Amino acid sequence: MSKSEAKKVDLQQEDESSSESLVEKNEPEGEERETWDKKLDFMLSCIGYAVGLGNIWRFPYLCYKNGGGAFLVPYFIFLVLCGIPLFFLELSFGQFGALGPVAIWKVAPLFKGVGYCMMMISFIVCIYYNVIIAYSLHFIFNSFTSVLPWSTCGNVWNTEFCRDKVQNANVTSPPEWTGVKCKAGAGWFDATGMTFVNATNLNDVGYMGKDDWANETEVNGSCITFSTASQEYFSRKVLRLTESIAETGGIQWELVGCLVLAWVIVFVCLFKGVKWSGKIVYFTATFPYVVLFILLIRGAMEEGAAKGIAYYITPNVTKLQEIGVWSDAAIQILYSLGAAWGVLLSYSSLNKFHNNVYRDAISICTINCCTSVLAGFVVFSVLGSLAHQTGREIEDVVDQGAGLAFVAYPAAVANLPAAPVWAFLFFFMLLNLGLDTQFGMIEGVTKGLLDEVSWFRRNRVKFLAGLCVIQFVLAIPMVTESGMYWLNLIDWYSSGFPLMTVAVLEIGCLSWNYGVDRFIYDIECMIGKRLFLWQWWKALWLVITPVCIGFVLTAYVSFYSPVKYNGNGYPSWAEVIGWFSAFTSIIAIPVTAIYQILKHPRAKGTMFERVKELLKSDPDWGPHDPNVEYKYRSNKKVIEMKERGSEPLTSCCAGEQSSSSSSESLEPPSYAAAV
Repeated sequence: MSKSEAKKVDLQQEDESSSESLVEKNEPEGEERETWDKKLDFMLSCIGYAVGLGNIWRFPYLCYKNGGGAFLVPYFIFLVLCGIPLFFLELSFGQFGALGPVAIWKVAPLFKGVGYCMMMISFIVCIYYNVIIAYSLHFIFNSFTSVLPWSTCGNVWNTEFCRDKVQNANVTSPPEWTGVKCKAGAGWFDATGMTFVNATNLNDVGYMGKDDWANETEVNGSCITFSTASQEYFSRKVLRLTESIAETGGIQWELVGCLVLAWVIVFVCLFKGVKWSGKIVYFTATFPYVVLFILLIRGAMEEGAAKGIAYYITPNVTKLQEIGVWSDAAIQILYSLGAAWGVLLSYSSLNKFHNNVYRDAISICTINCCTSVLAGFVVFSVLGSLAHQTGREIEDVVDQGAGLAFVAYPAAVANLPAAPVWAFLFFFMLLNLGLDTQFGMIEGVTKGLLDEVSWFRRNRVKFLAGLCVIQFVLAIPMVTESGMYWLNLIDWYSSGFPLMTVAVLEIGCLSWNYGVDRFIYDIECMIGKRLFLWQWWKALWLVITPVCIGFVLTAYVSFYSPVKYNGNGYPSWAEVIGWFSAFTSIIAIPVTAIYQILKHPRAKGTMFERVKELLKSDPDWGPHDPNVEYKYRSNKKVIEMKERGSEPLTSCCAGEQSSSSSSESLEPPSYAAAV
C-alpha cells in the first residue's frame, strides 16, 4: 500500500471515529425518538404556541402605542419580508435535522451558542410569562360572584377619581374665575393638589378683596384625570402597585398562590411529553376563537366602539417617520410568530421527515396574523367604549403593556349580560392562550437540555420539576407590590435585542455558511418537489430578510430609548438589570464558540483551521432516519450497503417530483462543507 493510500485510509478511519463519537453524544443508542401521534397534534401545538398573549395583549398595545392603523403598515411589511421567511426556515431546519434547538447546530458547530441563546431567551421569558398566567387565574377566581368587582367604583380599593357608567355624569369643573379648563376625561377636585392661577384672572374677580395681583398664585384644587373601574381594580387591588420599582412593597400572597398553581398546571401538562400536551391543545388552541368572536360582536354594539375601531384602522402616517414604530413592528413579528426562540425547532423536530413543512408554515403564519388583527378589532372597540365612558381620548384610556389585557377586556365583559359567566370564559381563554405558549417555551428549554445532558434524559420528570421550581423562585419579585415594574423591565430587554441577534445569526449561518441552495435542496428532499417560488425564497433568505433584520437591529441600538412604565422612567440600576437579562442569553454565543474551538473533536490545527472546520457540518448531519440516503452524510451504513451491492436505500428526494424540476432536484448543489 502506498503512502498516499495509507494516509487516505487513516483519514477515513479518523472521520468515521469522529462521526461515531458525535453520534454517540447527540443520539444515544437505545433511546427512542419521541414523535407526534398525529399531524394535527403538531399543527395545533404550533398554532397554540404562536397564537398567545402576544396576539391578545402585545399586538393591540403596540397598535395603541404607535398610532393605531399606522402600525399595521410596517407590521405587514415585516411579516412578508422577515416573519414568514424566518418561520418557514426554522420549521424546515428543525424537521430536517430532527434534533433539539442546541444539538441541531451540528450543521455548523461554531454556531452552537445560538441554540443556547434561544434556550436562555425562552427560559427568561417563561419566568414572567407565567406571572401573566397567574393574573388570569386571579381574575378567574374573582369571577365567581354576582357582581364583578371590577365593574363598579364603590369598592374599598377605589378612589374618588373612579368613573363607571353610573358615575359618568358626575364631572365637576373648576371655578370660572380661575380661568382653568380641565382636559377631556378629567374633573376638578377642590381638596386635591394645587393649581396656579394667573394674575389677570385674580384681578378680574377681586380674589381675596384685591385687584392688584402682580403674580400668579396657588389655588387649593386641581384637574384630575378620571380612571375606569377596571383600571383601578387591576392597579390597586390585583397589583397594589407602588410608585416605582424602588418601592418594593409587600408580597402579593394572592398572586403567589396563583403563580404556584400556574406552575403546577404547566408541570402536570408537560411531564408526560408531547404525546400528552399535544392532546391538550385540541381544546386550548381552538376555544379562544369562540370567545374572541363573541366579544367582537358585543363590543361593536357599545356606544363609542366605532370611534375606537376607526382609530385602529386609520393610519397616522406621521408615525411612520418614527424609527421606533418600525422597530416595534419587527420585534412583534418575532415575538408573535415565535421565530428565533428555539420552540419551532423543537416542535418540528418531532415531525415525519416527508411532512409538507412549506404548507404548514404558510398556514400557521396566516392564522397567527389573522388572530392578531381580530384581537385588535376586539380591543379597540372596547377602548372606544371606555373613552366614551370616561370622556378621555382613546390613546389615554389605559396603561401600557399587560394593562390592556387586564383593563380593556375586563371592562368589556363587565358590560355583557350574565357578566360573571363571560368573565370566567374570557379569562379561561387567556389562561389557555398563555399555557399553549408556555408549553412551547418550556419544551424548547427541556428539549435543548435533554439532548445535551444524559442525566436529564434519564431523570426527565425530576429535571422538569426542578426547572419549574427555579423559575417560580426567580419570579417572586414580580408578585410583590412593585411586580409590574419588574415584569415590564424584563419583558422590555430580554426579548427584543436578543431575538433579533439570534435571527440574524441563524439565517446568516444557514444562508451564507451552510448555503441557501443547499438548504433549499434539503427542503425539496422533505416535501418531494421543487419549492414553489423558490427564487423568491432564495432572495429572502440570502439578502432581504437578513438585511431587514440587521437594519432594525442597528436602528434599535442607535435609537435606543430606556424602558418606561406609564410614562415614568426607571432608575439606572434597574436598566443595568434589564441589560443583564438581555446579555445573559447573548453571551452564550461567543462563549460556546470559544469552547467549541478548544474542545470540539474536529477542532485541530491553527485557530484559522479550527474555525474553518467548525463552520462545516458534522459528518453525521442529515436526515435522522438512517434508511434515508443523504449524499452529504458520511453514513457508515450507506457505505457498507453500497460495498456489498445491496439494494439502495430510500432516496432523500423520494417524494413526488414535478416534471419541470425533477432533474434539478436529483443532483444537489455543491456544498463546500460536505465530507
